[in-house]
Amino acid sequence: MSTTAPPIPTATPRPQARAEAAEQTANRLVATARHAFASLGFANVSLDALAAEAGVTRGALHHHFKNKAGLFEAVFRAVDAEIAIELDRIYEAEPDAWGGLTACYHAYLDLALRPENARILFRDAPAVMGARAMDILMESGFSIIVEELAALIAADRLRPLDPVATAHLLNGAVMAQALWLAGCEGGTQAQRAAAHAVLAATFDGLTLRPA
Repeated sequence: MSTTAPPIPTATPRPQARAEAAEQTANRLVATARHAFASLGFANVSLDALAAEAGVTRGALHHHFKNKAGLFEAVFRAVDAEIAIELDRIYEAEPDAWGGLTACYHAYLDLALRPENARILFRDAPAVMGARAMDILMESGFSIIVEELAALIAADRLRPLDPVATAHLLNGAVMAQALWLAGCEGGTQAQRAAAHAVLAATFDGLTLRPA
């Protein structure tokens, strides 16, 4: 009879624990990369340095995001989602639906043009992701905007225009202003004021005046 104690089985991580660990690693990489992309620009970010700063191997980085462009897109989407959360808060704080919607467009211009956001969303994204970058930004929250516009049109608050076409107009207008100002390093105070004035005039042109 053997007197050797049987080996103690090694605990196998639960699938949920593994998934949580993987999510934490991915989130850590995105947070680290966001700072790097915002401060250095896409072209100047080293994946080796980024992986080391995040405390993971280069292989782990490629496992989660395949390549630098894939990691950049994850950062891009994270910035867009963060702005969307802030816009939801602004909208909910407004008692009037049209006032809330217009406030969100004005706020989007300011939030997107923060230096840490503008470089990612409007200066590097078109080069890294192509036209798909603008498609993602244009479609962010689009269906909700269409629903709100349709309700406002039905309530005789806005001119009786197609809500989908109107949503494209408004999203396109704010994106055009953001691209312009981002290309001017955020724009001067006068340029920003002009951009907001043009947005306000666009909203005013859609408003249905009481008879």
